[in-house]
Amino acid sequence: MGKVLVEKLLRRCPSVNRLFVVIRTKRGVDANQRINELRNEGLFEPLLKMNPNAFDKLIVIPGDMSQKRCGISEEDRQVLIENTSVIFHTAASVRFDDSLSSALKLNTRGTVELLEMAKEMKKLEVFEYVSTTYCNVGINTTIEERVYPSHLDWKILLKALDLDEYSLDLLVYKLQWTQPNTYTLSKSLTENAVLEASQHIPACIIRPSVVISVSEEPVPGWTDNLNGVLGVTTGVSKGVLRTFKCSPYAALDYIPVDSAINGMLAGAWYKRFHDTGHLEVFNEAYGDTLSVTYDDIVNNGVIINHTTPMENYCWYPFIILTNNTYYFHFLFYFLQLLPALIQDFGLMCARQKRFILRLNIKIYNAAIALSDFTGIPFTFANDNFYGIDKMMTPEDKKNFPISVSRTKSEDIRGYMKAAQEGIKKFIFHEKEENLEQNVKIHWRLYYIDRATRVLLLGAAAWQVFRLASLVAFWI
Repeated sequence: MGKVLVEKLLRRCPSVNRLFVVIRTKRGVDANQRINELRNEGLFEPLLKMNPNAFDKLIVIPGDMSQKRCGISEEDRQVLIENTSVIFHTAASVRFDDSLSSALKLNTRGTVELLEMAKEMKKLEVFEYVSTTYCNVGINTTIEERVYPSHLDWKILLKALDLDEYSLDLLVYKLQWTQPNTYTLSKSLTENAVLEASQHIPACIIRPSVVISVSEEPVPGWTDNLNGVLGVTTGVSKGVLRTFKCSPYAALDYIPVDSAINGMLAGAWYKRFHDTGHLEVFNEAYGDTLSVTYDDIVNNGVIINHTTPMENYCWYPFIILTNNTYYFHFLFYFLQLLPALIQDFGLMCARQKRFILRLNIKIYNAAIALSDFTGIPFTFANDNFYGIDKMMTPEDKKNFPISVSRTKSEDIRGYMKAAQEGIKKFIFHEKEENLEQNVKIHWRLYYIDRATRVLLLGAAAWQVFRLASLVAFWI
């Protein structure tokens, strides 16, 4: 989301004087180099064609939100304190399997440290914290636009974090209580910290639902990760994922990342010019008017793969959805693990590196982690969020559309196709000229898949017939 936010501010907000970007060193690449690498990303191509000097407004602040004082030097800290007017806090770990200490460091302590800095800022007009609609799903299936009190005190946890990380991680399942994972727990705790700080600074919380690829601008289909539902759909398209634990008829509340950023900017604008004096919370969710069931995703995905298949996939794409734990494990054993063992055996015979079984273990862990969200239908109140749209001018609605009518709710398949094309282009770097050959391979695998099914069913029927004949003989 951070990249799309930067692009949108540079392209649509010419009055922005300077844009401070706090960014950490990652895999040996320092903050300045990481910013320079953004120029080569497809997301920024339209912007740089329109304004080659757009990046001149960016001021890089090396930092690390998992460190004390956000890992920012004293000199840079003073620059931020004296010049910052709006804070968009998007930095977070979205891993469901993070240790409790890691999640608390980045998601909770990092935000608390930033809030303390914000209290010193002389020109601060808005502090906007980006949370998630799912941070309170352990409390209720209907989530209102308010901060829910946590069963834990974030201050005590942060003190414990400083004293003994190891013991804290050992107690993770006890401390999570109704929270499904450390991500949602840390986000819930952080919201409570923001609520307390809102007595001293103008703060608001924006909660996007499931964020997925760009829908409209600047580049339809763009994405730089395979988190969440994009990982699931990609796994199916690659022929790797063949069963998934979810309720087929539960609706997925999703939001394209460009719509999510529009909502963030609109929420900050609303806080600045329509401040009510207390903490505003906006559920950036469209589930009441824009949703798609997992069964719809599968059905549309099958059709899309006929015309837009991916390269180098393991088998013809298909998937069986079930919310029954026992049936899921039965299917996973026969559709995932056994084929993985056979494929790895083939790789071993060919003296190539085996990886299919390890991949399926990761798939299993991800499926179990996501089942807390995919097996139950959730409802997110969004009156506050829709209220922003009513206050916007026609010009602002055009430049920062947040209403559901702008997200092409009638064309789910078209959006899914654009997302698939974006993944092929920006994640796997596939070439368009290979599409015709990929389609031929796709249909070849289709007939192999159907022939295999017929052979397996025939073998099973033959075994049943033999068993029945044997029983009849003994009778």
